[in-house]
Amino acid sequence: MAISAQDNAYAERINRTIKEEYLDHWKPKNYEQLKKCVDKAVYQYNNKRPHNNNGKLSPVSFEESWNNNKFFSKPRFTIFNNEKLLETGQL
Repeated sequence: MAISAQDNAYAERINRTIKEEYLDHWKPKNYEQLKKCVDKAVYQYNNKRPHNNNGKLSPVSFEESWNNNKFFSKPRFTIFNNEKLLETGQL
C-alpha cells in the first residue's frame, strides 16, 4: 500500500508499459495465459528491454554495471522522502 499519491505513479507507469508493449500484442485468451504472459513481460522488462534513463541498458544490466564499478563513489539519493513529510506533518 502506498503512503502517498506519488508512490502510485511508478506502479501505474509500469502497468501501462506492460499492457501496451506486451499484453496488447500477445492477446492472452484466459487467466492462465495471462499469468504466463505477465511473468514473461516482467522478465523481459527487467532483463531485456533497454531503458532510456539507464543509458539504454536493462534494469538488471544497469544494476550489475553499477555494482561492479569500483572507480567512483556512488551517490545515494532519494526519489521521494515520505519520512520528511511525516516529520513536517504534511502526510
